[in-house]
Amino acid sequence: MRRSFAVAVISLVSVAAVHAASMLRLANTVIGPVWISPGANGATQTVEAYNAGSGSLNLTVSSTALWAAPSVGASRGCSTLAASLDGFNGSCLPIQIALNTSALAAGVYSADITVSDPNAIDAPQTITLAIRVGTSLNMYVAAGMTGDVSISTGSMVSWTATTQDGAQWLSLVLDGSGSFRFSYPYRVHLAPPASMGQGTYTGLVTTANGASQADDLSIPVTMQVTSQPIAQASATSVYMTSAQNGPVLNSYLSVSNLGLGSLTLQGATSNASWLTASADPASGLVTLNFAPGTLAPGLYAGSVAIASNAINGTITIPVQLQVAAQGNPVAGFGGVVDAAAGATPVNPGDIVSVYGEQFTFSAAASGSPPLPTTIGTTRVLFNGEYAPMYYVVHSSQGYDQINFQVPVDAQAGTGLVQVQRDGLNGNVVSVSVANRAPSLLMIGAYAAAVNDMDYSLPMPVGYPIVWAYGTHPASVGDVLTLYGIGMGPTTVAVASGAPAPPYPGLAWLTSAPMVKFGAGIAGVLATPSYYGLSPGSAGLDQINVAVPPGAPHGDVQVSLIFSDSVSNSVTMSLQ
Repeated sequence: MRRSFAVAVISLVSVAAVHAASMLRLANTVIGPVWISPGANGATQTVEAYNAGSGSLNLTVSSTALWAAPSVGASRGCSTLAASLDGFNGSCLPIQIALNTSALAAGVYSADITVSDPNAIDAPQTITLAIRVGTSLNMYVAAGMTGDVSISTGSMVSWTATTQDGAQWLSLVLDGSGSFRFSYPYRVHLAPPASMGQGTYTGLVTTANGASQADDLSIPVTMQVTSQPIAQASATSVYMTSAQNGPVLNSYLSVSNLGLGSLTLQGATSNASWLTASADPASGLVTLNFAPGTLAPGLYAGSVAIASNAINGTITIPVQLQVAAQGNPVAGFGGVVDAAAGATPVNPGDIVSVYGEQFTFSAAASGSPPLPTTIGTTRVLFNGEYAPMYYVVHSSQGYDQINFQVPVDAQAGTGLVQVQRDGLNGNVVSVSVANRAPSLLMIGAYAAAVNDMDYSLPMPVGYPIVWAYGTHPASVGDVLTLYGIGMGPTTVAVASGAPAPPYPGLAWLTSAPMVKFGAGIAGVLATPSYYGLSPGSAGLDQINVAVPPGAPHGDVQVSLIFSDSVSNSVTMSLQ
């Protein structure tokens, strides 16, 4: 129950009422990649929007690409399964995206479709659309291995595959088929047998009986069987957003070997002044640095070329940077989660993260409790109440993050979160609130826990973490302090943002958990000696428990079991 250890561990790791506001929901937010023949317009893509609140939706839509033209259709009965699973029985608004692609050259393209409603909770939201314009697929594959290229159609199609050599190495596979959908994810699947010799093979995939002519495709395929390394990047395109005069942003691509032999990265270059790229052969990572600087608002396109010793030579990845004018803060839909497991629901007094854009233009952090409700020029409203804040930061990965405490008087149900910056109000997003939502914290891949016997961390010896007392597995009988959040009400009332009281007036949880060491029926239960708020900290819980006899050895899964809920599992090293 030492405040210094609690602080060290956690350092490592205006609103309308719900019943009176509309709540935007989208049936899906990712489309594609849609395969389009050169010189043709693609099939119109549809995403259904519906209102999970009251009132009515008044949607507007916009696109980051001229070839993707969205519009909102007339209200109609819902066709997608997502709406019915959400308990919604009303009508839907179809968002129809026309693909005016006939003038596009062969290549991979992406666009973001923003769906907005100034009066709706959980708006705006973004639909990510990818298309592939091309006359053929050209892939390297090792014999006995497989290769896939994803495509998307607007309807279920029938297909045939023919190969020049008559062998059955080419097919089309549908992932996750269902009756309630508008986008169908297929994979062009190449599977040369282990006995196939090196060389070039050709084939053709043909689709038919689609709902529109644009879904009737003819896709020539060239397969080159090789025994050499084959380089594949972790993404076929990269898209980043930033505000004007924002900081340098980072993105990463990993390059893997789909072939045989050893793959060695030889470098990475960019063709855009606002983008630099570098390759690390040891890790196989390519780092992209985006520098928006004084770029005017708009969409900027470039590419990164990744060189290696692979037989497919230099990989070229298209890159886009969307620069927005500085404006109101925007929280992402689904971007409010607990700060331990990144999950929902959250609960009163919980430590919570909210992710979005334009929360701040300079990094700032709070001190020790009592926590402030303003950091710099940024504040957070939770159900209309200013919430205590831990920190607000602009991430180099292109998103902003605020960690705050849910007010202790929040009610179970739906919580409404709104970020304010420089006097500008952001959009409102929702999050589910429960009476208890236990989550254990982690440091790296292991539990955020301290061995009270010598203050070490119960991790493998030499685990790469900076800690003055080192790391080693815990033993039976060692008393451990586990740290977590969201464990529910306490016997002592502690105000929002205030430090938890020290011994002897500790804030115990009103419900005692059991600590389970091990997974499944082999797990061993232990009764903690203390369970409550960590003294001197705001919103941080701790569990003190001795490792019980019979606990498994090695990397062991540990979780908390309450009468009404179970925490996430974390890994701990025991001997």
